[in-house]
Amino acid sequence: MGTLALCALLGTTTACLDLKPPAACSVSVAPATLSLPVNGAATIIGTAFNCDGNSIRNKRIAFSSSNTAVATVTTEGGVIAVSVGTATVSATADGKSASVQVTVTPEQAATVTVNPSAITLRKTNTRQLTATARTAQNQIITGRSYRWTSSNSAIAAVDQNGLVTAIGAGTAAITAESDQTVGQAQVVVTEIPIGACSLSPTSVKVTTSQSVQPTLVLRDTANNVIPTLGRAIAWTSSNENVATVTPTGFATTRRAGTARITASAVEYPAVTCSATVEAVDARIVQVVITPRVGSLRLGVPRGFTAALLDSTNMPLASGRIVSWSTNTPTVVQVTQAGLVTGLSLGTGRIIASAEGASDTVVLQVTRIPVASVSVTPLQASVLEGQSVQFRATVTDSAGTEVTDRPVEWLTSDPTRAIVSGSGLVSTIAPGVVTIVATSENRLGQAALLIQQIPVDTIVAPASFLLPRGAQLPFAIEVRDAQGNLLRNRTVEIRSDNPAVANVPTTTTTSQVLVAGVQTGSATLTLQALNSNGQAQGKATRVTITVTAPPPLVPVRSPSPSP
Repeated sequence: MGTLALCALLGTTTACLDLKPPAACSVSVAPATLSLPVNGAATIIGTAFNCDGNSIRNKRIAFSSSNTAVATVTTEGGVIAVSVGTATVSATADGKSASVQVTVTPEQAATVTVNPSAITLRKTNTRQLTATARTAQNQIITGRSYRWTSSNSAIAAVDQNGLVTAIGAGTAAITAESDQTVGQAQVVVTEIPIGACSLSPTSVKVTTSQSVQPTLVLRDTANNVIPTLGRAIAWTSSNENVATVTPTGFATTRRAGTARITASAVEYPAVTCSATVEAVDARIVQVVITPRVGSLRLGVPRGFTAALLDSTNMPLASGRIVSWSTNTPTVVQVTQAGLVTGLSLGTGRIIASAEGASDTVVLQVTRIPVASVSVTPLQASVLEGQSVQFRATVTDSAGTEVTDRPVEWLTSDPTRAIVSGSGLVSTIAPGVVTIVATSENRLGQAALLIQQIPVDTIVAPASFLLPRGAQLPFAIEVRDAQGNLLRNRTVEIRSDNPAVANVPTTTTTSQVLVAGVQTGSATLTLQALNSNGQAQGKATRVTITVTAPPPLVPVRSPSPSP
């Protein structure tokens, strides 16, 4: 029975009012914050204090929640987590209150299972996997998201919805993870069986020494196109004297004739397909001048090139003679190198002819004043064999940069560097070259330092045999440390026995000419020299053996008839 009830029973209510707990001046609550998983529970404690700061015993505390859908609270302060989110639980006495921030987190997964736990797929097929998380009490946790991963995405890939895609043949493990708990499924991917193949084009006509790559298409037993990557294909030629074929199907013609290129599936030998390659001797049937349109600046040379095409519309190798001419000699003139110069304003024509075929281009000669041309960068340094891009800035007489003017690029030494029409310089040999950009008699220039790639080795035969009195060459190759072939390098040659084998002191070609003086042997030492005449790289030795020429066999005269 409470104190007030006892006082009322005794008839001394007024006297007992002094025993009523004093009014609360403040309230505190512990803990200050609370974090629970869904369905978790904890108790908070509320304490009332009088105005002297002393706790009040037996003071009734009322508890409430700001969001009972997230967390509820009992009259004794017992908090129960309902759903993920936050809620404020308050403790109140005499209008004074304190609160606790309650954070409700998802239930922790004790186990994760993946269904199905093992599947077999053909490459390119897909399959949906599902994951289920359970609590330690084996209760299913709903609304979970999972992090899906594959142990080998080159075999089986999985998206974050659990959809598995078969990529390549093999085995992979698919994992679903939640709360650092994982479940796993094994995926076996098999190859798609090859049902048929085809090559395109089925027939092709090329000139001798040209190459062609037939396109291979593989299909499965349902006639669907399947990837060729990773499939073993055997390529053969029916006539290797006409055309050879590489293991990747790259066919190269050797002489005129017809050959059949066949592709066979190694896994399925019955699956074959073929294409016919016809090789014809090269003949010029068309000449194409480049560029075909444009204006010609008065007095400014412009280079033109002529492409020679065969009957298959393929370009022919260089070495054919092209004759340049014009039927408007008062307007333009053209050199046999294809360099055209405008002589007067008007319309001019240039003609390129080769072996009965010809082409004509019409040019308009105009006058546009150009004040200056500048080249950037002004200086550049590269190793021989490398390329560097230069840019020409053309400025007119008003000081405005213009981009509609033709720029001609020149090199001071074509044996060391060549330059394309776009200012791309390809280096050939070491040295200093001046790159020039011209436009309407204005020019800009830049200096290019081409540094020599050091020689590492000289490749030559270990021994060489020649008859006495003969002069025969043997081949040499100068290479750098990466094995790349170097040209136009000076090689010093020394013979330890010039009386047997005599050689030139140096060569810059790919051959060494040896003269057999007398029978015997001599050792040649080959040493590369840099531009300063200093030895560079490793020396190579060649043993020369000079043999006596075979004896002459006397020719007997026939006996007279009786």
